[in-house]
Amino acid sequence: MTRTSARLLAAAIIVVPLLAYPLMAVGGARFPSRDDCVRLAPEGETGALDLVFGRRDTVAEAERLLEQVRGVGYKDAELQGDGCGRWKVLYDGIESYEQGASSAEQAHGAGLEARLELEPPG
Repeated sequence: MTRTSARLLAAAIIVVPLLAYPLMAVGGARFPSRDDCVRLAPEGETGALDLVFGRRDTVAEAERLLEQVRGVGYKDAELQGDGCGRWKVLYDGIESYEQGASSAEQAHGAGLEARLELEPPG
């Protein structure tokens, strides 16, 4: 291999992926957004559900929310990563859509934001 062909090969190894990835991304491949981790439960959903009280960017912020949520009676609420770089506070003891909707309404009455979401796959 000549010096010139080695340089061309090295340049191709660097340049081809830099050009190819954006072209592939236009066709549908993309990184997940934060909204991709929020899967609101449709009314009447019969699958596994979570009552989510909110998401925060740091563990410390999420722990403060968790303390607030537990303070109004959701003693079994917990903190989990949401798979998109944030932390969520949730209660996963929801057994039916009706129970979850009722719990969300009670949480709103206590001044909390709460949404019924589908449990993440896996």
